[in-house]
Amino acid sequence: MTCLRSVSLILAASALVAVGAQTADSRAAGQAQRRRADRVATPVYAVPRAPAGVKERQTWIPELPSMEALEPPAGWQPSGVEVPWMPATLLRLPRTNIVRAKFPVIDFHLHAGNTTPQLIQLMDRIGVAAEVNLNGGIGTSIDAALKASGPYRDRVADFMTWIPDVNGIGINDPGYSSAWAAELERGFKSGAMGLKVAKSMGLGPKNPDGSFIQADDPRLDAGWDMCAKYNKPVMIHLSDSIGRFYPVSPSNERYEAGLWHGSGDDANYYKNGSPSHEQIERARENMHAKHPRTIFVNAHMAMLYYDPARVAALLDKYSNAMIETAATLQDLGRAPRFWREFIIKYQDRILFGTDGNPGSDPDTFWLPHFRFFETFDEYFEHPAQIRTAGGSPGHGRWNISGVGLPDEVLRKVYYLNALKYLPSLRDPINRQLAARGLR
Repeated sequence: MTCLRSVSLILAASALVAVGAQTADSRAAGQAQRRRADRVATPVYAVPRAPAGVKERQTWIPELPSMEALEPPAGWQPSGVEVPWMPATLLRLPRTNIVRAKFPVIDFHLHAGNTTPQLIQLMDRIGVAAEVNLNGGIGTSIDAALKASGPYRDRVADFMTWIPDVNGIGINDPGYSSAWAAELERGFKSGAMGLKVAKSMGLGPKNPDGSFIQADDPRLDAGWDMCAKYNKPVMIHLSDSIGRFYPVSPSNERYEAGLWHGSGDDANYYKNGSPSHEQIERARENMHAKHPRTIFVNAHMAMLYYDPARVAALLDKYSNAMIETAATLQDLGRAPRFWREFIIKYQDRILFGTDGNPGSDPDTFWLPHFRFFETFDEYFEHPAQIRTAGGSPGHGRWNISGVGLPDEVLRKVYYLNALKYLPSLRDPINRQLAARGLR
């Protein structure tokens, strides 16, 4: 017994020594980590300073960080690590039970392809009364789209799609301008209800000298004028997410969200010969100014969601400018009080859009759109337009809160503003309103 007690005491003492050693090791590791943290310099962009002359308690708007401020450390390379879904929140916050849109919706930014019965069933399920199909194309493509949507003509608006080559005539060839205008006229007479322009305009096609063709190019004027002649809106996507113009680096929030982690994924415009976002914006303004009779619906909040003062300036200066909300909720939802006031102020100039497609999931894509616009729910996952291989919402690894729009504003954003330019879609709106007793 004495021997057993001695062994037990020895083992207990050894355990205490081990625990003490582990505790000491933990303390040492913690101290080393803190020392390393102390050695990390605070980046300039992390603590923006008010300019001289801004008095105490006055507000000011920080400038964008310089491109160089987000340069990665020397030798840094993207990790290639898959970024997972957002972690589960442990906050117990109120949630509104959203099963469909509160009012019938016209989705002004859907990549639907040719209309199918399955798409119509999805629209019925989520409360989308009508949609704008932005994948109409030109030539035989728009003809096929119009044929497919024929049985659902009052619920689908097929838009033609700008391309820099019409029937073999390229934008740098003589006769392109007239060929493009003629194809638009043919499509509009056949039933196309508008035109979609993708972000390749300004970032893709080039002049013979290697410069990039911008939206204010004279060869495009006849097309813009043809849209005005037939009173067809132009859904135009110019530029790209501001993060894509910055370096790919740990300081770029789009990298943190998971973009550029995949092998060979280097799709950004920093120092690769692409035009600056400022050059593209100047062309946008010139285009609006040159064609005051053409309605331009600027996709993705004109890609200026990061600078609401510039969005406001665009709307204030050009009466032919509209904006739509697709793929911006991840940013609007970060400042819900601000953007609620903005949307209410510009309630007649904003259209609802999602950038969705027939495969987009109702629970994780469609319903969060309605939650954002209709409720004051806080800290919920935004409707990610894209997800990385690991599930991360690639345009923002954070949660958002809703803006809770008043019903009269919600109706304008959801359908009334769109009906100004697509009056043929009014019947399904009225049918859904009547079916729900919402007249």
